[in-house]
Formats: sequence, C-alpha cells, structure tokens
Amino acid sequence: MTSSAIAHLKFLLACQTQPIRHQINYQLGWLLKARYDLVFVTHEGNKGWILDAICKEIAAYFPGTHTFHYSGMILPPAQAYFFSHYSLFPTYLKHNPKIAQAQNLVFYTHPKQLDISHSELIATLNHATTIVMNSRSHRELIALGLDPNRSTYLVGAADPDFFQPHERGNGSVGFCTAYYPRKDPDRIFEIIKAMPHRRFMLLGRNWQQYERFTELQSLENFTYVEAPYQDYPKYYAQMDVFVSPSKLEGGPITVIEAMMSNVFPVVSDTGHNPDLITSGENGFIFDVEASIATICELIDRAFTMTLNVRQTVEHLSWKNYSLAVQSLLK
Repeated sequence: MTSSAIAHLKFLLACQTQPIRHQINYQLGWLLKARYDLVFVTHEGNKGWILDAICKEIAAYFPGTHTFHYSGMILPPAQAYFFSHYSLFPTYLKHNPKIAQAQNLVFYTHPKQLDISHSELIATLNHATTIVMNSRSHRELIALGLDPNRSTYLVGAADPDFFQPHERGNGSVGFCTAYYPRKDPDRIFEIIKAMPHRRFMLLGRNWQQYERFTELQSLENFTYVEAPYQDYPKYYAQMDVFVSPSKLEGGPITVIEAMMSNVFPVVSDTGHNPDLITSGENGFIFDVEASIATICELIDRAFTMTLNVRQTVEHLSWKNYSLAVQSLLK
C-alpha cells in the first residue's frame, strides 16, 4: 500500500465512529507495525502460572523475535502465534481474521466447558495450523472430527539441571498441586488418613480454601508446604513416592519434575501420564475411579521399587520441547 493510501486511512480514522475506527485501526496495525516471528497468547488471569511458564520456556530457546500478549482483543501482526489454551483461539480468530493467514499453534490441555459447542470448537480448531496435546486428547479429538493433519502430540517437560536426582530411602509420599476441586482434594485427604505409617507432604498453594483443610492439617503424618518455585527441588529431594490422583489433567508437569528428581510416581490414568509411564516399570498408573485401598497398595509397592526413574524422563527438557514446537512452524 502506498504512503498516500495509508495517509487516507488515517484521515478516515479520525472521522469515523468507534466500530469503523476499530476496523481501520486493525488494518493499519497490520500494515504499519513491526511483525514478530512469534506471539505467545495467554489469558491475563494465567500470567505467572503454568501456561504462561510453558510459553516462557519455549521462548527461551526461540531464536526469532517474539512477544507475549495477555490482554486486548487485537493481536500484534506476526508470522506465527502460540495460543497457550485452546479456548483463546476461537475468540481471537473472530476478532483478528487476518491471523488465519499466519501459522497458529494451539495448545490443548484438557476438556473444559466453553461458550461454544464441541462441534463449533472442532470446526474452529480445524482452521489452526497445528493443535498440540497429549496422546489421549489426540485420539479423542480426532474421533470428534479434528483433522489428523492438523494435530500432533507432545509430552510436557521440565528442567533436568534444576531438578536433580537423589537417592530414595525413608522419604515422604509427596503431592504437588495448588488447590482446585478437579484435583480431587477429598481423595488426597483419604489417602493420607488411610496410611498413618507413611509420612506425607503436600507442596502447593491455596489449600486454606479446602473446606476440610483444618482436619487435614490435624493429621500427625501430614505436612503442608507453601514455597516459591525456586525451592521446589529441595522438597522433591525429601520425597520417595509422588502421587497425582486427579481425575482430569492436561499434564501434570509436576509428575515430570518429580521423576527427574528420582521420585517414584503413582498417578491416575489421565493427561500425559500414560505417555510417561509404563505401569509396573517406571511408575504405577491407576484408574481414575480406583479405590483408596488400591491407591494405598500401589504407594506401599512403590517404596520397594529400585529403578532410577530419572533416566526415563531426562530427555524431556524444555529445550527439546521448544525445539519440537519450533519444528511445527513450517
């Protein structure tokens, strides 16, 4: 577009009503702003949390220009976008139709109730370049109509230099999670209560919101820890067994962190856990509806396992994850 045409657009912008001004602003933005190689799109409420952290880890090894977008419906012009949660893509595509000309990577975590139907979601996701997810979600979404050529699965990652291995022996049973109802807090409580012969540590935050938290804290075999992330390795070093009993997960990343620390995992059959663990070898996987007795039996068995589980996940570094994501940018 010529400089005179751009000047004319600016003149029109000064004269028009708000809706038209919005559209002209949008067009001018794509014409005038510097284009990034990659824009990471994250909901403002997730800033500083796990999805934002994943974007930061990918960016740390990305050689091109990039930025992080947290608020506002208008996206900066870019060659590619990484949507840290799939719920963001339909909204931003609607407000930024030109991003359809770019490469769009969409991170699918776990099913969540949205304002659109499943069929509308799948139809919209089929406009993305690639949907990134775990293998379970990969199978489920393809069955719902997702184009297999627009999907791939990647296992999560952690920092093998930050999370160092330790020798297991006389350590605690550990959980690492913030408080959410979907984390099945009652199941965590019942496991701890059913195993007075084991010491338990819960590393997390916001557990004061749990209605049975006072009762949980009163258990003699239980310790609750809130700590900054940089201190997490020293708490993993105090664990022998790591338990993740959630019924619905996209990850969790904490399972990889624990395994890199050579903590033996006992986890529910959700998220990327089956991609990480061969049950009975480098961990135990139980059904999401398993009884407390079944889970407790597996925890006791985990204390008898001698395998160095770190060696089964140490390749899952953030550098390798970032390179895998970058390979999707064609």
